[in-house]
Amino acid sequence: MQRRAIPIWLIVGLLIWATFHLIFLSQDFAAQFLEFERIWKYVCIGTIFAFGLGLSLVSADSKASASDASKPDACTNKALQSPYWILILLGLSAPLMIYLLKYALTTYGSSWGIRVPTYLQIYFIAQPFYIPKTDYVAFCLPALAIALGRIEILLSSREKLKHQFWKIFFYMTLIVGNLFLFDIQNIKNGIAYSTVMGALFLTDLFTKITLGKWWKKWALAMLVLVFFVVVLYIHLQKNNSWRALVADGKVAVQTEKYQQWKFAGEQGYPINEYGQIVSATNYERVAWFVVGMQLATQTPLGYGLVEDSFKRIAKANWPETSSNLSHSHSGWLDLFLAVGIPGVILVLGSLLLSMSQLKQVQEPWKSMVFWALFANGILWITTEVSAAITFTALIFWVSWAAGLTLLTIDDKIKSFD
Repeated sequence: MQRRAIPIWLIVGLLIWATFHLIFLSQDFAAQFLEFERIWKYVCIGTIFAFGLGLSLVSADSKASASDASKPDACTNKALQSPYWILILLGLSAPLMIYLLKYALTTYGSSWGIRVPTYLQIYFIAQPFYIPKTDYVAFCLPALAIALGRIEILLSSREKLKHQFWKIFFYMTLIVGNLFLFDIQNIKNGIAYSTVMGALFLTDLFTKITLGKWWKKWALAMLVLVFFVVVLYIHLQKNNSWRALVADGKVAVQTEKYQQWKFAGEQGYPINEYGQIVSATNYERVAWFVVGMQLATQTPLGYGLVEDSFKRIAKANWPETSSNLSHSHSGWLDLFLAVGIPGVILVLGSLLLSMSQLKQVQEPWKSMVFWALFANGILWITTEVSAAITFTALIFWVSWAAGLTLLTIDDKIKSFD
């Protein structure tokens, strides 16, 4: 019962709100109850596990720090590092490593004489083992962001570059690997938000180190920038839709005049000012967002379904809409339509409060929490992630951060870092 515990109490409040919504505000009790038994059960279990994990990690670090601080040479020790960080880092890297393995087997398996099982292959269309692009963004972008955050911490420290080489090499490999994944899968959101991360990384680094004194570190930072520029250039060359974004958006906002958005491509797409058929991605993202904002004003307390609230409300307003219509392509907007203003305030409030309580948190958790929560916050803006696994992952991150920021290491112990 303290101020720093507010983030986890907000998540508890979200679970209470979901229960209250089911009982008293449900517009489709049967469908909402199915979600309650599935999605909200996952969220509840994940919250307990993530919060406990955060508390356990900080508690273990506190004991390790106290033990080191009692040693005669404690003041001369290097900054303390959590003994569990390598395990957490490997876990965060697992989605990328699995993808790279599948990519190698899918691309070169036959030439190597390997009979690759179906579950170790990559698919670009719906198949039994197909993974949607949105899942790649949800589970890989935070890892990329954390890698950038860790490099920024290492470069801004006083430790010599040669002592940090292998750490930085691993983080850079993680960054390059995720950029490779986003490019191969042609994930626009992944590339766009990775670019935002890269810009934040350089801006933050610019405020901490000077060019003259740390020119080698700046050279390494510029190398990171080169990776982003090269991938962004390749991505833009493959995607002409970026060039027509404004023109397509002008058409998409006219939802009454151009109503193809109702049919999810089944009745084609309109023409933009250049006489070209609009990009389906550009048109639908903008049109569905505009319509979703209109529907949100009708249901300030939410429809009740994490998945398909947009579809249900749109169908109620326009019966002719296609059954293939599902999400608004904005995770936060879909969540608003699901749990309303109270639910979104509880989630965002917990996320932002956890980020604001980082001052006394020890590394590497401090940079992990900031970069992971920032990545989750922005990827939900335009990514279709309002689904069971990705929503559970969001609450897991927020609850984990709440646990990591609740307990702080004693000031006397931290002075030796």
